[in-house]
Amino acid sequence: MKIFKELKKLGYIHYSATTIEELDDLPLNSAERVSEQALVLKWFREKYNLASHIATYWQHDWNNYSYQYYFVEDKIEWNGIEHYKTYEEAELACLIKLIEIVKNK
Repeated sequence: MKIFKELKKLGYIHYSATTIEELDDLPLNSAERVSEQALVLKWFREKYNLASHIATYWQHDWNNYSYQYYFVEDKIEWNGIEHYKTYEEAELACLIKLIEIVKNK
């Protein structure tokens, strides 16, 4: 999913100097994409009252961990069932879920 293209359809105005298409094509860990996604998460909090965060999930020892996303909708906390290898993958999955929620409202 091209998240920035979908966000534009929802009314999000990006702040980056790059185009929507360029943002969608940047690697998940690029500084420009990471900073824009932080603004997107702030936008979801302020516009739709959808707060979210990424948490580290430890599995038996300090060297075995994954990431999960959590968000609050109508005072109910939800978490992603899946575990993600990187923080950025969990954040992308969270953004996709938030987009889906807003589109279905």
